[in-house]
Amino acid sequence: MKIESNRDVLVFACCSTIAACAVVTPVIVLLYPPEDWRWELSLSLTLTVTITMSLCTFIGRKMMLISILSGELQRLVARDRLTDVATRDYFYSRMAEAPDSFGVSLMVDIDHFKRVNDTHGHIAGDAVIRRVAKVLQDMVGADDLVCRFGGEEFVIFLHRADITAAQGMAERLRRRVAKTVVSHLDVPLTVTVSIGGSLQAKCAEIDAAIHQADEALYQAKSMGRNRVVFYADAATTQADVRMAG
Repeated sequence: MKIESNRDVLVFACCSTIAACAVVTPVIVLLYPPEDWRWELSLSLTLTVTITMSLCTFIGRKMMLISILSGELQRLVARDRLTDVATRDYFYSRMAEAPDSFGVSLMVDIDHFKRVNDTHGHIAGDAVIRRVAKVLQDMVGADDLVCRFGGEEFVIFLHRADITAAQGMAERLRRRVAKTVVSHLDVPLTVTVSIGGSLQAKCAEIDAAIHQADEALYQAKSMGRNRVVFYADAATTQADVRMAG
């Protein structure tokens, strides 16, 4: 039985007490003659109710505390502390739960983030990361997953999206971030993001998809940042460069 509230504690204590009384009553009936039943039942049931209710209320509260702490621990494991989006470990665990699903992976990186830290300080940098994470989280669908992959990098899995839909979403994310103003100590800050994307046939291929998205992200940055590049586009661009050379 999972106990998560005071109501659950009361239900647990009452049910346990009823069960205890149901055990004590036939025992008294079997052990004592009928003329002693009234006295023995009155004494035994009073003691049973008092002891069982007190003990089970105590146990129930401890179980409730354990449930609350367990839920908080799971939240800490699943949610990034700074941004409240998914952690990297939780992202991979979610992918592993549905290996046959497909979608598009986006690698999102905040452009020139070191410049923000160097110019305005790390607290300002944290504010920028939080704000970008909120923009990403607010814009994707309920079935999509936003993960802080590390530092100023995020990975987004667009569940069951095709390339066309993902390209449209990536462009909307890029434009929204560019228009977002982060206020730190009354100083308005704006940043842009570069986004690399990759289609994957199954979640089991998530490592390959992220690797491809990362290659596309690198290409987006080398082309001037604040742009979206998908893996097929990046491969074509690299081939053109090799041919030109």
